[in-house]
Amino acid sequence: MRRRATITAFTILLATGCGADDRPEPEEQVGPAVGGTLVIVSTDNFDHANPLVTSMRYAQEMLRYALFLPLLRWDETLALAPALAEQWTVEGDTAVVFRLRRDVRWHDGEPTTAWDVAFTFERAANPATAFPNVDWIKGWGPPVVVDSFTIRFRIDHPDPLAMVPLLTIVPRHKLERVAPEQMRQAAFNRAPVGNGPFQFVAYIDNDRWEFEANLNFPESLGGRPYVDRLVWRIVPDGAAQAVELITGRAHLALGATVEQVVDAVSQADLRLIVRPSRQYGFVGWNGRRPPLGNAAVRRALTLALDRQTMVDALRAGYGELASGPIGAWNRGFDASIAPLPFAPDSARALLEAAGLRDRDGDGFRERADGSPLRLSLKVPANNTFNRNLGEMVINDLRNVGIRMELRPTEANTLIADVTSPAREFDAFIYGWEADFRLDLRGLFHSAEIRNPLQFAAYRNAAADSLIDRLATSRDTAQMHEATSRLQQILRDEQPWSFLYFYPDVYLASSRLRGADMDIRGALVNLSEWWLAGAVQSGPATK
Repeated sequence: MRRRATITAFTILLATGCGADDRPEPEEQVGPAVGGTLVIVSTDNFDHANPLVTSMRYAQEMLRYALFLPLLRWDETLALAPALAEQWTVEGDTAVVFRLRRDVRWHDGEPTTAWDVAFTFERAANPATAFPNVDWIKGWGPPVVVDSFTIRFRIDHPDPLAMVPLLTIVPRHKLERVAPEQMRQAAFNRAPVGNGPFQFVAYIDNDRWEFEANLNFPESLGGRPYVDRLVWRIVPDGAAQAVELITGRAHLALGATVEQVVDAVSQADLRLIVRPSRQYGFVGWNGRRPPLGNAAVRRALTLALDRQTMVDALRAGYGELASGPIGAWNRGFDASIAPLPFAPDSARALLEAAGLRDRDGDGFRERADGSPLRLSLKVPANNTFNRNLGEMVINDLRNVGIRMELRPTEANTLIADVTSPAREFDAFIYGWEADFRLDLRGLFHSAEIRNPLQFAAYRNAAADSLIDRLATSRDTAQMHEATSRLQQILRDEQPWSFLYFYPDVYLASSRLRGADMDIRGALVNLSEWWLAGAVQSGPATK
């Protein structure tokens, strides 16, 4: 097996939270060890271990990098590279043909074929499936199976392959009898059959997922993982996650707060991993509920938020204020468009002009008809960071006369509340991972009001026009101009209150080696992670 044993430039390993440590480095083991059980602790349970329905970040990463294969993947330079497809040919602006490997099998032994690829794309495109990332396949026509290992798609998009590495292929023989509208209830979602380097072993509700090395994973794709087993444990409390590492019961904590990570890393044999990401935090406003449909009101709400203090207090300074959903990593980013400042006086003036005034002297604003303005803020429950961030938002808004109540909500329930047609929320806090291809149609185009992800019910004709232009233009200069103008509109109107872009900050055991995290994801090379001192337990149970 050919493996990389270096840490990429994207990943920063620190001995302490703020600088170097005087402790000697542990003696380096020569070469990766095969064997052992890798334990990852996270706040997140997977809502569904099914690529067609999950919308949770780490669930998608686990499916993409551990259990299933996409047609193509990105290499370290973000160039497209083979995955399930060993070759591909773009036929002008009209079609693309993929030729699949013949050595990839599902974990039950069945071959992965073009019929699986066709089934995946057809189900993803079917509205009844409610695939949460349907924009990934925008511009793709119906698949045509040429033979069992060749498939052709009609395409109508200026950058048709940009999102292909995100969509993993599912087994037709396991899911074809599940109606699209029943996909979220499929038994498969709790006992997935994939074709990736790890295979499912067991799921214990709200406790853990267990996987084992796929000993038959093709050598041409990297071969079997180094570790024998992988356990994903659900530990809702960040402090408890840190304890799991301190006591040696886990090797990586994904959900501890930055403060907890920095505090814990002073312990022997622990280290900090800081990974650049495409993530940003935001407060989503429900534009269907007055006065949140008013752009001036939303702008005022953002101006009232001391976002730099949020970054400093809750993320130990790890983060950059956001002007909108377009990050500095995007080639169309305009650095001259600054984030909105912290300006509570300006916020008060805008709220007054919108008719939101304190009419009874109680310190809180009322609507123009005299009725009290009361808002609720939903945050993912069982997470100290979310609660603390919510409290800071509420306190800042109280400072400008906005009464808001914090409502911690179970994560899956929160997602259902904000994506359902009823849109059961005033405001919510969440994190978002921006796509490599800039396509904001599903989030902010007025034609997508019924789209589950158009939380804000945002309407702006100029923004619509720019989003449409970005979806069709092949001229680089025009695309840069459109991106810059769109960035400015979203900065000024704040359909969401864009808080900050932030890196991932993780706590890791010094035994964990080879975790080369980068902009593609935290788990991008999971099959290459290994444990110093591990002993191989023998062949994994089939």
